[in-house]
Amino acid sequence: MIFKPSIRLLLPLSLLSHLILLFFTRFTLWPEMVVYPYLLNHGFLLYRDIINPYPPLLAFKLSIFATIFGYQPAPYQILAWLLILITDVAIFLAAAKITKSPKKALAVTLFFIVLSIPFGVNGLWYDLVQTPFIIVAVYFFGRYLEKKIDNVDLLVSAVSLAVAFFIKQQALWLILWFLAVLVYRKWKDKKNLLRAVFIMVAPILIGLGLEILYVVQKGIFQDFVTWTVYLPFFKASQMPGYVLLPTLRQAATVALLFLIFTPVVLKRNFPQIFYLSTAVVLLLFAYPRFDFFHLIPSLSILALVFALSINDFQKQKSLGAIISLGALVFFSLVTASYLKSNWTREVRFFEKDVSKAADVLQKVNPKGKPIFLQNVSGQILVISQTLPTKPWADSFPWYLEMPAVQANIIGGILNEKPDIVVYKPYTGMGKYQIASYRPQKVADFLDQNYKEVLKIDGNLQLKARLFK
Repeated sequence: MIFKPSIRLLLPLSLLSHLILLFFTRFTLWPEMVVYPYLLNHGFLLYRDIINPYPPLLAFKLSIFATIFGYQPAPYQILAWLLILITDVAIFLAAAKITKSPKKALAVTLFFIVLSIPFGVNGLWYDLVQTPFIIVAVYFFGRYLEKKIDNVDLLVSAVSLAVAFFIKQQALWLILWFLAVLVYRKWKDKKNLLRAVFIMVAPILIGLGLEILYVVQKGIFQDFVTWTVYLPFFKASQMPGYVLLPTLRQAATVALLFLIFTPVVLKRNFPQIFYLSTAVVLLLFAYPRFDFFHLIPSLSILALVFALSINDFQKQKSLGAIISLGALVFFSLVTASYLKSNWTREVRFFEKDVSKAADVLQKVNPKGKPIFLQNVSGQILVISQTLPTKPWADSFPWYLEMPAVQANIIGGILNEKPDIVVYKPYTGMGKYQIASYRPQKVADFLDQNYKEVLKIDGNLQLKARLFK
């Protein structure tokens, strides 16, 4: 597709604007994005030595990334920003193809740029990595539905969706949705329906086969099943502290976002209804632990709905116009407020006080012996270039309340005998809330066998081993 000179100028300017906003607002580097690769590169096994409820694909890719670029935040910021810009371009290209209008495509790209900032796009997490693949999967699946016979489009969609699934299992919601749409559209044509279903599931089955071969070869099949299948699909909703539903204010914000597209709901236009329904399905990515950044995939597809609906916005009656315009004004104000309160270069989870604590840890543990983290996030390991005892897990109740986990952790402490425990006192804000949760067996063992010897910085303390 050849674009006019004005579009070729305005699109890079839009991307540059997004990059500037990202550069000056708080970047969130979720500790798992660095800690998992760090431990993998130091001989830890996923699922046995590292409690990780996600598929191995992204962790292994990031471990390769880390061997080249290290573990400081800057390379991960650049990686996240590159993924965000790729998402912007994917939205633009998909919208331009769908509407045959580069101007509309540019408008909806700006829509995503503005709204993505307060929705927490500026951070490296699984959902962000999935988003470009989800856009490709949804676009090509929608194109397949319109053409009805082009199996190449369906295959491209299936492969992209499979990649998203092997980044994080929540893409299963989208797989089920696509299969439901196929059944609805092709129920009367059983032969083509079976062919379409086979094309959709084949890449996923091939990927599952390769994944199983890997974990069997590593001798961690049972651990893999426990943490990536049993916990998320069967046990998680019952685990204490795991389910985190949106507050009333958060739910109202999401509802208002979808109110922008009221005119679409009132129409019987298949492409619009399909894309809007898909965006609704993608809201499930924010379950069971709600946060706005989990909605980035949904927001990207809403941008495509916007592309299909621009003409409808121009034609809608006064009430619909007021609702849509009011919602757009509201979210513009939300973005402005977010920018005002988050205009900083400091990286979340890698603030200066964490680096200071890591410096102290390096001084008191110059030989880099294994340590244990009690109620302390894992990024201090990376910054101080220290390893924990095996197995290692974040202090989350949905991990540590699983059967035998605390006993295995205590066994690891007895086996490796770490001289130092880095401890952050529990907040007491709620029995199963993060930073407040006290794993009873592990905490009691540490209280009996380690003694506080030094306060580092803020609430962090060092405990020394009492037993031989």
